[in-house]
Amino acid sequence: MKKAIDYIDEAISMTRSRLDTGSRDAVYSRLLYNLEFLRNVVLGVETDKAQLHRLKIFVWPAEDFYRDDPEHSDALAVADHIRDQIAHGLKIQLPDGQPPESLSRR
Repeated sequence: MKKAIDYIDEAISMTRSRLDTGSRDAVYSRLLYNLEFLRNVVLGVETDKAQLHRLKIFVWPAEDFYRDDPEHSDALAVADHIRDQIAHGLKIQLPDGQPPESLSRR
């Protein structure tokens, strides 16, 4: 069974590989920064969880990514769902193989 960090690492890996292609550098760079911040929160390296409320992982590129890169879009949706749960002090519910749209939203 995957853990929250596994889903975040998957999103980071996908974002890094897309960044290496050279397209959308600014978008992917910012996504990578935000995903790495989320990773550090989950690992306990970063203790300022207040910033999670301001992080943008899935919102702004969602439509383009879903159309052009649905696998990456799904990974970002799961990472954003984890971010949202942590930001609101909730117990993390992982998708366990379910599509991101099946995850409950606050």
